[in-house]
Amino acid sequence: MGVKPKMGILFFTSGWFRDVGLQSSSSSITGEVDGIGEEIIQNLSSFLEPVYSGVIFSKEESDRAAAEIRSAGADGIIIAPLMWAEDQLIRAALNELPELPFIVCLFLPYNTLSEFVGYQDMLKGSGMVAMLQWSGFLKREGYEYRTVSGYYRDMNVYDEINEHCLALSVLKSLKNARCGVLPFRCDVMSTTYVDEFRIRDLYGVELKYLELSRFKEVADACTEGEIGQFESRLRNEGYEIEINQKNLNEGIKYAIAMEKILLEERINIFVMNDVIDEMHNCFGLRPCLPNPEIAGSGIVVNMEADVAAGIAMYVLQLFTGDVPFYTETYTADLEKNALLMGHPGYHNVSNFDEDQPVRIVNDIEYENSDVFTGASAYFKYKPGPVTAVNCVYNGDKLRWTVFEGYSLEGPPKMEGTCHLFCKIEKPVKVFCERTVQIGVSQHWVVVPGHVKNRLESLCSWLNIGFCSV
Repeated sequence: MGVKPKMGILFFTSGWFRDVGLQSSSSSITGEVDGIGEEIIQNLSSFLEPVYSGVIFSKEESDRAAAEIRSAGADGIIIAPLMWAEDQLIRAALNELPELPFIVCLFLPYNTLSEFVGYQDMLKGSGMVAMLQWSGFLKREGYEYRTVSGYYRDMNVYDEINEHCLALSVLKSLKNARCGVLPFRCDVMSTTYVDEFRIRDLYGVELKYLELSRFKEVADACTEGEIGQFESRLRNEGYEIEINQKNLNEGIKYAIAMEKILLEERINIFVMNDVIDEMHNCFGLRPCLPNPEIAGSGIVVNMEADVAAGIAMYVLQLFTGDVPFYTETYTADLEKNALLMGHPGYHNVSNFDEDQPVRIVNDIEYENSDVFTGASAYFKYKPGPVTAVNCVYNGDKLRWTVFEGYSLEGPPKMEGTCHLFCKIEKPVKVFCERTVQIGVSQHWVVVPGHVKNRLESLCSWLNIGFCSV
């Protein structure tokens, strides 16, 4: 992700230790623990923006720190007892921050203990007592949290924390997301249906229905200058344009209209029902010419009005920082144990195989039936490891079904549409039978790299079901 998550940091020690003389503000243990806290903050700052006001040992300090975190608009909280601390301290903070998700961390000050442990050294490591103590009331009172523990100089600990913080940042972004639907759900594919009120309640995603006539009006109002500038940009990007000027111009008009309307409506996810007669009668084509401005704004786009898949595309882009590729499983090669995947329609071209140019071609599905032949990108997906995510609404919440594979090298594998040839880990027979028993849709969102294990933790934060194939 381009923006660091903003996290409130609450490090606790005990006021009671000070009251009974086990620790004072001038004692060596206080300085050592404060130093550990500062070193932890430095490590955390490499991947998050900390909201931190120092080590806390009183309720008043806890109240002030919580107020600062609330004022900063943090995505979540990292809570860690650097030594044993009273319940009242963490309770005071959580009472002020009831809506923020949090991670409970144990940063052990030692990688190994000395042969004989002095009492002050034990106190410095007594955060374990507090962590276990707190867990009882946190669970009993229904708090949802995740836990990370380890030596405070172990970078693997920070990698784990980073994953959780990214998930919390995605969670916050999702609550403000807007999904544009053009113009309504896809009746011929009922698996793509969602309960929009449940989706809004669970995830905060708001659906905005958009009118075909509005797109046509904006497209028809495009000037020759706008069309010429857009064409120049396509050519400067190195796309090979293989359609005539009339059809290219018409495709450009709708690419510009899409950009203007989506930005005006502050849309993050755009799903179009491109298989309905109403669209083709109104536009004379399917809008599928890639627009670099839409790609640059981070808007994700898919076909067949698949809201659940659109949400998955948006989440995956936020979490991994990579551009998602919208596909369906066309067919399989049993001998090579590979799936031929792709989808007609609109695509962000960022993941094209650099050994093969991006081409602008006629829309293979509608070139013979629409008034215009359409203008569509055609490319083969870049080779390398990939993760594919299927997302459906199961009547209760979203559920992801995930597999990993490899986009194979070589020339384009099929005609007409953007695609990849994906070798998978499980036998194709097992894949088919397993996914059908789970209950999926035909749509798979592909991202570069093997990230399945990371996604399971993400789904637990987002309240999305998770199945591995």
